[in-house]
This record gives sequence, C-alpha cells and structure tokens, in this order.
Amino acid sequence: MVSELALGTVALGTDYGIQVPAARGLTRPDASRLIHQAVDAGISLFDTAPTYGDSERLLGDALKSHPQCYVATKVSLPTDTDGKLLSGKKLQRAVQTSVENSLRTLQRDVLDIVQIHNATAEAIAQGEIIKVLLDAKQRGKVRFLGASVYGEDDAAGMIESGHFDVLQVAYNLLDQRMAQRVFPAAEQAGVGIVVRSALLKGVLTDRARWLPPDLSELRQIAEQAREILNGSWQSLTQAAVRFCLSAPHVGTVLVGAQTEKELKQSLAAEKAGPLSEALLARTLGLALKDERYLNPSHWRMV
Repeated sequence: MVSELALGTVALGTDYGIQVPAARGLTRPDASRLIHQAVDAGISLFDTAPTYGDSERLLGDALKSHPQCYVATKVSLPTDTDGKLLSGKKLQRAVQTSVENSLRTLQRDVLDIVQIHNATAEAIAQGEIIKVLLDAKQRGKVRFLGASVYGEDDAAGMIESGHFDVLQVAYNLLDQRMAQRVFPAAEQAGVGIVVRSALLKGVLTDRARWLPPDLSELRQIAEQAREILNGSWQSLTQAAVRFCLSAPHVGTVLVGAQTEKELKQSLAAEKAGPLSEALLARTLGLALKDERYLNPSHWRMV
C-alpha cells in the first residue's frame, strides 16, 4: 500500500521539462528539502532511475531515516553500440550491475520496485532480462518487478506476460489512451498501475507559456484545456492531477514537483479529491491521439 501521490524525481537529478526564463536552478539542498517535505506530507513512494542524474543518491541520503517510504527505481535495456539488445552473459552482467549499483546508491538492502525502463515487447519475448530480474527477486534483492512503457500494445503485452507486479504508464488529460483497455486489464491481472506524465512534462501547467516556437500548437492545446477547465493555469494543473486520481484502476500518481509551491499544489489537488462527473465529462473532449504531442521524445525543446 502506497500513497495516492508519489514523487517523481527525474527533475531533481537532471534538467527536465520546460525551461522557464530566469528560473533559479534546483540545488542539491533544495532537492533534499523537497524530498523531506514530501515525506512529511505523507508521500510514501518515490520514483527514480540510474539515468536520472543524482536522483538515486539524493533519495538514498534523504530516506535512510524513513524506513516507511518505498523507492521504485529502474534498469535500462542493455544494448550494444548498434542499439541491439544484448544477450547471454553480457546482458546478465549489465542488469546485475545496475541492481547492485542502485542498492548501494540508495543505501538499501533490498529494492522495493525495479522497473524495466522503456520496456518493449521484443525484450520481454526474448526472456533473458526477465530471468535475471526474477533471479534477483528470488535472492531477496528485489521485492516487486515492474515495467515502464509507452503505448497501449506494449502495456497490454506486459500485463499478458504475467511477469510484472507494477506497470508505469503515461496518462493525463490529453493522453487518455490507457483508460479503456490497459487499466481494466491490469486490475483483472492484479498489476498495480503507476501513472506518470500527469502534467505532460509541464504542458498542463503555467510552464506551457514557455514552450518553444516549434511546439506552438501544443501551447495552444494547453491554453484551450485551461479555458475548458475554468480559465486559470492553477485550475488546469489541479484538474490534471485530480483527473488522474479519478481513474478507478490507478494505484498512485507521480508528480514531478520541483518546488515547495508545486508540491503543495499537487497535495491540494489530492485533498480536493476526484473530479465531479460534470468536469470528467468535459475532460473527454481534451483527449488526443497524435504522438507528436503526447510523447515528449518527439518534441524539439530548442
């Protein structure tokens, strides 16, 4: 059992999201303070990855005196220089090294959740990475296995494989694709859902005003969503978090707060509870299917 809100920490360890002019960079003490504020507010799950800069180390230092908190980290799909998935001893060594490094950096005897980062149907069908992680689980290094995915087909494939306890997927006001097929399948299979991208990398906040010219259409979409949901950026952000919390099959929602103010906004949204039926009906008209807008890997942020 974890809190309804979880803290995503990619922005605590790396430059992430829409850059705001003249904004002060996040220092290590700032990041540590924010983690402690989240703990004090009742947040019990923290999501990280070795690729998130200093995020694992920050969490290891901040949470060593909070045994009631859980950490979800990740392992990347190990590939060669041509991007082809490794196999055999090379794959085994890469995954085992990642797990051991995370244990050491997070200062833990066991990793609560290890997720395959950007998992694909191909990697799961190959079977070797699952075998290595199941072995780590059996040896008491890992409690639960998860996968972080893009797209409905990969998400459905992870559930059908029967290997995973947790599935992390993108879901928000603009990207509602997981609701009809994936969420009910996960519940039926007993797979916990972790929602990421609740604010679509800042698009569903006032940071949308600083989207670069190449993403002007996305900025206009965010402005239209703001108008539909009562006209202010703050109301849009709160509605975006509440929308994710309203989904009946969602276990926890990652919020990537970078300041105490942003954390308090998300906590206020949680306190306000699910959206009303009337507001939920209005959100249906915001759903998009265009990957150019919904997948940040397609964005040009310069």
